[in-house]
Amino acid sequence: MTTYFRCILTLAAALWISGCSITHPLETGDSAALTHCPPTPNCASTESDNIVHRIEPFILAAPADQAWPQIVKTVSDMPRTTVNTERPGYLYAKSYSRVFHFVDYLEVLSVPEENRLAVRSSSMLGISDLGVNAKRTETLRKALQEKGIIE
Repeated sequence: MTTYFRCILTLAAALWISGCSITHPLETGDSAALTHCPPTPNCASTESDNIVHRIEPFILAAPADQAWPQIVKTVSDMPRTTVNTERPGYLYAKSYSRVFHFVDYLEVLSVPEENRLAVRSSSMLGISDLGVNAKRTETLRKALQEKGIIE
């Protein structure tokens, strides 16, 4: 394989990955619902009706107001993740991929009347995330279960 051909393949792969770019909607201060998943398969959400994006709900084992500080700490402790916005019952964080530092958005919303958390993780760039966002939500689920925060 020639260097020229490898360069073309690398460029084509980069264009495919970044072919669909989304940005996080401006925060309106309304934390009644999470952002919807885009039509592309680069999102995982407890709120989605689409089987491609849908993940199982996060059922709280303790009252939401008591669990919230531990939820924020757990998200903050996730590798390459920074919490950008946190207010009672809602947080918005950015996670960065290890190699290329692609940005993914992570949102957690407390739904106390249903004793659960709404969780969403979505890529900012690309059409496919190769399952990274679903894996991130399951990593969060496992960490919260180990702390006894969710069932």
